Amino acid sequence: MAESKAAWDRVGEDFKALGRQVKQHYDERTRPEGSGEPQGGAPENQERPQEPQAAEGQGQQTADRRKVDDALQKLTEALDQAFSALGDAVRDPKVGEQTKKAASSLSDALNATFAEASERFRKR
Repeated sequence: MAESKAAWDRVGEDFKALGRQVKQHYDERTRPEGSGEPQGGAPENQERPQEPQAAEGQGQQTADRRKVDDALQKLTEALDQAFSALGDAVRDPKVGEQTKKAASSLSDALNATFAEASERFRKR
């Protein structure tokens, strides 16, 4: 039991380290050096100019549609940044080494767990 617990602890640590490396790539992509602004976007509080509106109901629909379009645009940009950062991380040799280490420790933990479970069943 102690062996599998230690193995699973190593898995957690290795995957935390991998997550930190991927996060670092994301942070580097979204915030250029020396800047607090995310790359590739206008300030978040920037509003579009108001369009003339024919009727009150249609004006509300237009405003709602604009809000949805803005939200979808922000989501698209965030996903693009996340996947681009993930792509950068995959190409980083350090991340590749950490990925192999995390996969190896996962395999070791599974082996230890199954060995302990098998031993328990044999004793019964």
